[in-house]
Amino acid sequence: MKWIKYDITTTTKDADMIGEILSEFNISGYEISDRVPLTKEEEKAMYTDIPAELEPDDGTSILTFYTEAPGNDTQEFFSTGSSLRDSTLEEQMTVLQPDDLVQSILQRIQELSFLQTPTITYCVQDDSLWKDKWKENFKPFHVADDIIIKPTWEDIPSDVKKDDIIIEIDPGSAFGTGTHETTKLCLLALRKYITPETTILDAGCGSGILAIAALLCGAKSAFCLDIDPAAVEGTLENAQKNHISSDRLQAIHANILENHKEILAQCHAPFHITVANILADVIVPLTDYIGEFMNEDSIFISSGILAEKADMVERSLHKNNFTIIEKNTMGDWVSFVAKKTIDANNEIKSQNATKHKKK
Repeated sequence: MKWIKYDITTTTKDADMIGEILSEFNISGYEISDRVPLTKEEEKAMYTDIPAELEPDDGTSILTFYTEAPGNDTQEFFSTGSSLRDSTLEEQMTVLQPDDLVQSILQRIQELSFLQTPTITYCVQDDSLWKDKWKENFKPFHVADDIIIKPTWEDIPSDVKKDDIIIEIDPGSAFGTGTHETTKLCLLALRKYITPETTILDAGCGSGILAIAALLCGAKSAFCLDIDPAAVEGTLENAQKNHISSDRLQAIHANILENHKEILAQCHAPFHITVANILADVIVPLTDYIGEFMNEDSIFISSGILAEKADMVERSLHKNNFTIIEKNTMGDWVSFVAKKTIDANNEIKSQNATKHKKK
């Protein structure tokens, strides 16, 4: 399918106002690219621990939006500002060819004397050239000596051994292919502690790769959750691709930091293993709650932690009565394996309370 990509190069101070003008043309979906440093609040809201390295801010911004190109499913051309056609717009706006759309936008901007006239360029793009481009570099690979991660669109490697475990993964829009160091750290740790009776809680399941790997390695069941509904859908689809029945894997859309009591009511805690491959800044508050899903014999595996933030996570684990039994590193990333420590003071209080009741 072909699209027309438009780039409006303007100043940072004018970018938001030009975005408002685009909405007058029923273009509501656009992206603003600039070099303005992120605020602390914006950094906390990011779903990555990888610091962004921006070039010096030069005061420019680029607004990018797409329209369908003529010659797709219909010969009519109109702008929706998104990758989905809204057929109701056909009756709401004049059909504009790209040059006409550019001139109309420029004319509207020039009517506002306080805005600088931007530069607008456009080009035709074919999404077949790029939408699946990333798949070319995602090939089957060993995450352990006998565990192979295989994309669903690839053939089984010729060097597979009889007892190898093959995990079929289609990450789609959900995070988690197994290639990243953080996922490998979790998988390798999981493998060491799984028994036929192991139950798993995966907080932040992404594509479901960790829970699925655990089940294929012999775990009994897995309860997965994620704040992204697409991840929940992807996890369930990947479970089916690996012939995992619904009674062994459950996935729900939930935020454990906000709704841990409700989640506790839906699952069968305590779990033998809880795992969180997220971010250090999420794992720290998670340690306040994850213990409620565990007992003194449970294992908590955490990853997604940059080495520079490992001490912060370690302090939080100790504060919440966890004993760290493993600290593993791979590249710039760290993973912890910890057990819940019995609080001696609470044990004494509990025993005294029991004696008091007997009297």
